[in-house]
Amino acid sequence: MNPVVWAGRNAKRAGILVVGTIVVLAGIALLPLPGPGMLVIIVGLIILAQEFEWAERLLDIAVEKAAAANSKAQSTAAGKAALAASGLGLIGAGIVVIVFFSQYLIVGISLIVSGIIGLCTLHPRVHVWVEERARVGINSTDDA
Repeated sequence: MNPVVWAGRNAKRAGILVVGTIVVLAGIALLPLPGPGMLVIIVGLIILAQEFEWAERLLDIAVEKAAAANSKAQSTAAGKAALAASGLGLIGAGIVVIVFFSQYLIVGISLIVSGIIGLCTLHPRVHVWVEERARVGINSTDDA
């Protein structure tokens, strides 16, 4: 094998490994904080899955678990109300951070985006899609 091709291929794999790992670690750090921690972990796994089969298997598991948790939360009226309240609370907190603590603009934007994502999961079409992902995983080719 040509050494230049070998070096290029391994440099790409190493770059994907570094970037994907950083994104996954950032998502793990966001889990206890207000923010889209699970979503960031899934994005990191998507990056890693470009080169690593083990990451693709973990991605399937993560998407199924996240979708199942969302479906479980939406199975009752109280769960839907809690999701709506948390989404609106995150948006409100983001606005407060932006207005009163402008040096933390990125934190405020992150809170607002997290709230919007949370509210979007309440939409019936999104809920149907999430339910499907909870059952079949992300790699299913039989989308309805």
